[in-house]
Amino acid sequence: MTNRLKVIVLWVLFLFGMVFHSLLALMPLFFGASVAMPDVTGTVPASMMWMALAFYLLPMIFIAATLFLKSSWYKITNFVLSVLFSLMNVFHLFEHFSQTTIDFVQITLLIFVLLVSILLNIAAFKWMKE
Repeated sequence: MTNRLKVIVLWVLFLFGMVFHSLLALMPLFFGASVAMPDVTGTVPASMMWMALAFYLLPMIFIAATLFLKSSWYKITNFVLSVLFSLMNVFHLFEHFSQTTIDFVQITLLIFVLLVSILLNIAAFKWMKE
């Protein structure tokens, strides 16, 4: 398997992991529990929506772009973005550990996603060096 294909597959796995992370957070709704944060007003901050969109849309853009682009600037950009997403994953994982109620299902999923993102960093680095 080429490094390029590995990058695509790992971006897909990363994206699926983050989507499943969101779905798992909503699972209590099916059992009548509230998933609302304390002191919320019912309005989602626009910054949160844009950040969520970027977190889901950028991997999709990079999956599609990796199918067609193989220039050195793109490979570097892809690698840098993969590292940034890994760092965000680390911070998000620590955020989950700092909550009063630790959800070990989410922690398990986030650790898997972190491992996938590290593999993505490695594959993107190797592809960048080709």
